[in-house]
Amino acid sequence: MDIDSVVAEFKAVVHGQLRLAANDEAVEAAGEAILAALEPALRQAGSSLAEQAAVEVGSQLPDRAVEVILRDGQPTLRVQQANDPISINADDLGARMTVRLPHGLKVDLESAAAEAGDSVNTFVVRALAGKANRTKTSTSSRFDGTIET
Repeated sequence: MDIDSVVAEFKAVVHGQLRLAANDEAVEAAGEAILAALEPALRQAGSSLAEQAAVEVGSQLPDRAVEVILRDGQPTLRVQQANDPISINADDLGARMTVRLPHGLKVDLESAAAEAGDSVNTFVVRALAGKANRTKTSTSSRFDGTIET
């Protein structure tokens, strides 16, 4: 994610609006002062959007860990295999649920389960548990690191 280009684009748009002031030096000076004051907030907003993107991507990839890292001062999403595999207590599989799903999804689940070396039941239970855990923990977003402004 390139926050620098977004900030530059924002500044260009504001400078274009300032040109409408018909060379009024007071308006141009005020606009420049406002731009200087807004730049740190724009950079923080960019980092917040990166964090929100990480949460969204993470919720769609329950078997992956998604984090925001800074690379060359720019927030970057890093997607990795989840460190903590979801453990299932096989002795506590007493609850039953009937789910209707498209035939194509059933085939995809069977294929994904076979690729993971799991039964379809175990694969689906792990996926659902991962989604439920991510939903519980994603209610408050968190960013660890340093943001350069």
